[in-house]
Amino acid sequence: MYELIDIVEGKTRIIVPKETLENDTPPRYPAFYNPAARVNRDVSVLAYDAYTDYIREHTFADALAGVGARALRIANEVEKIYEVYINDSNPFAISLAERSSLLNNINAKCRFSIDDACRFLMMHSSRGSRFGIIDIDPFGTPALYVDCALRAVIDGGMISLTATDTPVLNGLYPNVALRRYYGRSIRCEYSNEIGLRLILGMVALQASRLESGIKPLFVQSTRHYMRIYVQVNVGSRYADTMPSMLGYAYHCRLCSNRYVTTMEECLKSCPRCSKSMERAGLLWVKSMMEREFVKQMHDNAYKRSEYMDKHSLTILDIARDESDIPLYYTIDEVSRILKSRPLGIREIVELLRSNGFSASRTSLAFRGFRTDACIDDIIGLVRRYLHSLI
Repeated sequence: MYELIDIVEGKTRIIVPKETLENDTPPRYPAFYNPAARVNRDVSVLAYDAYTDYIREHTFADALAGVGARALRIANEVEKIYEVYINDSNPFAISLAERSSLLNNINAKCRFSIDDACRFLMMHSSRGSRFGIIDIDPFGTPALYVDCALRAVIDGGMISLTATDTPVLNGLYPNVALRRYYGRSIRCEYSNEIGLRLILGMVALQASRLESGIKPLFVQSTRHYMRIYVQVNVGSRYADTMPSMLGYAYHCRLCSNRYVTTMEECLKSCPRCSKSMERAGLLWVKSMMEREFVKQMHDNAYKRSEYMDKHSLTILDIARDESDIPLYYTIDEVSRILKSRPLGIREIVELLRSNGFSASRTSLAFRGFRTDACIDDIIGLVRRYLHSLI
């Protein structure tokens, strides 16, 4: 027999196998629960709560639920969602989810099933049975489930996806990224942003094939996963816009110059130092966050702050004011180029702003910043600033 523990996450009690709390890598069996993904689930509660104001169908489906941690929290903590579907192929995991629903008195709004994720979604792909919000949180790549999720979400609904194949998306295996996400990844200081843009690009291409389009609402990245939230709009007029949202990211290994371009543009050499540039993509090159939506998430976070991990609050604090400029820099990268001590993150943002540039921190890296200044401007400003302190 497996030893079970009743834990509390957010405002929700969840029954989990004890051994999932005792291992650095939680075992998939007897049932999966990952305590390290608490921030992931905190942020999803805020995102889904905010999105209930945008949709008519307040239903939620977790196709790969494990013990149901996310879905149970949605049922218990997002009042406007009136029906929650909790599916997993592991019967023991679903039995624990059912027991947890009784502990929280939410069993009346929960629907449980034991099935393959895509088969579960395809059973809900016809008119009248689709979901308002769908979450896909697999082991590894979400690419296997995107087609099924797009068919099972309502027009105007939300899909959230988690990718845990971060070595692939961070440039360790660029050819694997090409076959999974239709674009090559690269290793660089901002490789997690490249990874998120690859996921968005893949979903956009899948959606356009199904006569739909997507609108990114929020993205998140931590050490072991990347996550996106997108709105799905059905119709050829949305599908037709998707190619204009895609392109390539170019990175110069010699001087750290970087660009994004559309599919029609091509950079063979770095405009700054003439060295050949490394190319990532095809990937999403437009905005990854919807400002008003992020502000609503932020406001929700502080209404629920006593139930939220502090890390999730920090992410939303930064994201609320984040500039919509692609391909962030890091203070360590600037320090390495100058062979000097790194400035503080707030120090370099203020330096750029005081010299007429747009600049902000980025929620994707706490030592990263976004700016419309080019690398020459950044290096020149920081060099002069450091010299003035001597």
